[in-house]
Amino acid sequence: MKVTPETMRDKAMGLFADDFYCAQAILAVGLDMIGEKERDNALRAMAGMTGGCYRGDLCGAIAGAAQAVGCLFGAASLDEMEDARLASTVRLVYDRLKGKAVKEYGDTTCQTISNCNWYDMDDVKARKKDGRRDECTRFVGECAKVLGEVLLEVVGEEELNILQGD
Repeated sequence: MKVTPETMRDKAMGLFADDFYCAQAILAVGLDMIGEKERDNALRAMAGMTGGCYRGDLCGAIAGAAQAVGCLFGAASLDEMEDARLASTVRLVYDRLKGKAVKEYGDTTCQTISNCNWYDMDDVKARKKDGRRDECTRFVGECAKVLGEVLLEVVGEEELNILQGD
């Protein structure tokens, strides 16, 4: 199946709704977009970003988008060279997502976007039941879509098709 910004949005929202963490959902669809098959360790690592590192800080969905770019353009050893597009693409993704978050919520913190006090475990549990998590689901979808759009702009459809094995 061809991966598009729209399919990324829909899949990320579904993964998050099924209890994948926001950062994991974004990274998972980003890895789909770049055709990355080795994903387990990266997805496990992103679990640490949930809830803004469980303290309400930087939104995990934004962090997951930056990590997806790193998986594509970053070096995995001292013997590798990172792709020259790494820094500019991370900045582009971050700036777009920061702009959306600031416009819609006022800042990029998980606490503000999720309307949750991550220091209060009762509040963390309650947000799953009282509907506040629904707004995160919507924002996760938007983050995935923006990530897909940026990857299309920077990498191009032809190279992404090759990466995806199409």
